[in-house]
Amino acid sequence: MAVHTANRVYDGTTGGTDHGGRRTHIIQLLRDAKEPLSTADVADKVGIHVNTARFHLESLVDAGLATRETEVSNQPGRRRILYSGTLPNQTHERAQGYRLLAEILTSTIATRYPEVAEDMYAVGTEWGRYLTSRPAPYETFNEAEIAERVVDKLDALWFAPELRQNPKPHLLLHNCPFVSTAAQSPQVVCQLHCGMINGSLAELRSAQRVVELNPHVGPHVCRGWLGPAPEEPMTEVPLVFPTPADQADNVTSTPA
Repeated sequence: MAVHTANRVYDGTTGGTDHGGRRTHIIQLLRDAKEPLSTADVADKVGIHVNTARFHLESLVDAGLATRETEVSNQPGRRRILYSGTLPNQTHERAQGYRLLAEILTSTIATRYPEVAEDMYAVGTEWGRYLTSRPAPYETFNEAEIAERVVDKLDALWFAPELRQNPKPHLLLHNCPFVSTAAQSPQVVCQLHCGMINGSLAELRSAQRVVELNPHVGPHVCRGWLGPAPEEPMTEVPLVFPTPADQADNVTSTPA
C-alpha cells in the first residue's frame, strides 16, 4: 500500500513541522492511505506496540480526526476494526470552534486578572500531576525513563516534543496547540503549560524541572530549559522571549 509523504497540509490540528509528533504521523498515514488501516497496520508502519497504536487511534476518533468502521468480510472469526483519516476541511470547523473558545476564555482571564501567572502555573501543576500515572510506592524511574514518559504525554497532547541534550538539556515543543492564544496571553497559556510539565515531572519524582521557557523561538516552536528542581517550590517559570537573532537560529534542525 503506497503512502505518500509530499504536500503535507497544515489545518491547525496536526502541527506544521517535520517534528509533528506520533499522532501527527498517524493522522497523515490515515489520510494518505488508499484504504482504511487496521490497528496492526498502523502499529507496523509507525513502529509501535499494537496497544499503543489502538490508544492513539481511538483518541483520534474521539477528536474527530479519524473514523472507525468494522471490516466487511464473509470469513468466519472476529472482524477487524478499520480506521480512516478525516480530511482537513472536515476537521477545520471543529478546530476553529475550540480555538475560538480558548481565545475567549484566555482573553477574559488575562483582562480581569493581570497578575494571573502564579495561579495559572499552580493550576497547570495540579493538572500535570493528575494526568500522570503515579509511580507505585518505592518505585523509581531514572531520568531517561521519566523524560520518555513526559515526552510521550506531551506528544499525546499535540505538542510534538523533542528532547535535546545540547548545549544543555531542553525540550523543544514543535507545535503549540494554542499558538495564537499563547502569543496574546503568555502569562496564561505558557504558565499553564509549564505547570503541567513540571507537575508531571514532580509526580514522577524527577530531579529536573522546566526552569525557563523561551516562547516562539521559531514558527510554532517553544523551548523549555531543564535544570535541577529548586529547593523552594516554584511559583511560576520565567518567560524569556527571544531576540530576532535567536529566532534566526535553526531550532528545528536535527541535532548533531
